[in-house]
Amino acid sequence: MEIKHQATKEFALWIATNALPGRHRRGADLTIKGYISDLELFANWFKERTGLDLSAKTLTTDDIQDYVAFAQTVEKRKASTILRRFAAIRAYCLYLMQTNKNVTGDLTTGIRLPKKEPSTKRGLRRLERLAVGRVFNAPWKDTSQGRHRLVRDKAIIFTLMYVGVRVEELSNITMPDILALNTKRGEIKIPNGKGNKTRTVGVPSQARPPLLKWIELRAELGVEHEYLFTRVNKGLLPLKVRTIQDIVEATKKRTGLDSVELTAHILRHTAVRVWRKETGDDRITARQMGHSPATMLKYDALKESDVLEAATKF
Repeated sequence: MEIKHQATKEFALWIATNALPGRHRRGADLTIKGYISDLELFANWFKERTGLDLSAKTLTTDDIQDYVAFAQTVEKRKASTILRRFAAIRAYCLYLMQTNKNVTGDLTTGIRLPKKEPSTKRGLRRLERLAVGRVFNAPWKDTSQGRHRLVRDKAIIFTLMYVGVRVEELSNITMPDILALNTKRGEIKIPNGKGNKTRTVGVPSQARPPLLKWIELRAELGVEHEYLFTRVNKGLLPLKVRTIQDIVEATKKRTGLDSVELTAHILRHTAVRVWRKETGDDRITARQMGHSPATMLKYDALKESDVLEAATKF
């Protein structure tokens, strides 16, 4: 996204190396990119509405409240989108407090915000996971390249679905990050995860064979760089996040699960569901996912039928 507004440019330069005050952290690189993108949207709206450039001199609390109302009533944005954009505006206001002596208070204080909707996202159930697995019984194109894609894509999908890494984390895994991997055990280091934290994750039995098969093929292809997942053509370049998301989307189309949401993030929800069931320990699951137990609880929404099924067991 091209940055046009001076306010966004200055904020981007500052937050790249500085922390926000109080309990607010600087955030991971993706968080910072999100702040910058959303602040640029706000600066565009501000310029169109007021004719002024966004700055410490021109911004008021009323402007922020008007923007929230605009997003709700005119753009019909979801509460989660509005809250995300508000977080960027608040980061900007905290930045102003740090860099401009004339700004003595947080302009976002007292802003009325929509309530976030309860999560409706859920992990895949057992039969749905089996449907995903069946996609990889035969190559989509019976060519050498098609067979290579099948091996790679299965490793990607099963790593997302059973290990539970974020798609950005998956794209950054390198061969040295694989600390152990055989038919009985698997450990992968996830460097610079969310919040720039490094953790080591376990690889369950369902994901080990696909990963081992891909690593064997990767060696046969003669990949020269260290990134785990690569293209199978075009110079065997490392896969980008967008390409991995496209692989998940293509898998979804072949499952026949038309009424089921299937994205990289849903596969992460699935891993939470599987780990919870198999370990019975939310602390272990949270550690695997790189979350606090409280945050992890949001990751697998329940249906009414889940409650009714549970009631038949006692």
